[in-house]
Amino acid sequence: MGPLIDCVFLLLIFFLVSTMYKKEIRDIDIIPPESDSAIKLPPDDEQIVLGIDETGRVFWQGQEISRTDLHSRLRSVAATSIDRRIRLDADHETPFELVVELLDVCQFRGLTNVGIRTYDDRYNR
Repeated sequence: MGPLIDCVFLLLIFFLVSTMYKKEIRDIDIIPPESDSAIKLPPDDEQIVLGIDETGRVFWQGQEISRTDLHSRLRSVAATSIDRRIRLDADHETPFELVVELLDVCQFRGLTNVGIRTYDDRYNR
């Protein structure tokens, strides 16, 4: 009975650590803009998370990348799955023209399933 309990605890620790690590990768240190009409979407592990901070740095799944890398990655995504969902996380201090620039890049590549993350008191408690 003792070895079985050890295995169960090891599995529990493994799943706790792996889920915490997965979330860490996609998080970007931003404060999203507020919205009164935000809707809560179910989590989607297949979605791509693009981020942009107030200084204009671009992030792909939480990792900072260059604009050239962004173009090439979006090109490869468009070639494999054109309907892939993309979530844009932008800080509330980010100049709007930088957000529009990222949206234009996605549209240029044919990726139209793009949403912008916002903050709403009803959902973010």
